[in-house]
Amino acid sequence: MEGVPGSSKMQPEIFHKKPEESREERKRAKGESKSETRGTFACGFCPLNEHFDYKGTKPPFARQLLYLEDCYIMKDPFSPLNQGETLVLGADCSFCKTAVCLGCSIFYTKRFCKKCALAHIKDLPKQLHKKIIDLSKDEKDVT
Repeated sequence: MEGVPGSSKMQPEIFHKKPEESREERKRAKGESKSETRGTFACGFCPLNEHFDYKGTKPPFARQLLYLEDCYIMKDPFSPLNQGETLVLGADCSFCKTAVCLGCSIFYTKRFCKKCALAHIKDLPKQLHKKIIDLSKDEKDVT
């Protein structure tokens, strides 16, 4: 090899083949979250209890959609089949991890259930305080 002292023979290059990645590893590398398919969503605060078709950010039956959080999603039963219409039932609270519907929670960069939102109200923008207080009032009216 030219330029390498003491080397008169060419040495073969060694290529290392990367091991095959699993589908889940590829998803994690792309930033996609784990997903669940089919189950029952039950809100931790109200009586909403409904089946879901997908939990995650990118439902396979609505490929044009990408949600900002892992949502419990169902195919819209009122739209024509294979149209990609969805209904978001809810998501998990980012603090307590309780499954919570959209009516019992607030989304501000992350999902907060009404109890966690009230507990952390001072950390959230003042524009949301009225909505958080109204959510908390609804809970007191139910109990």
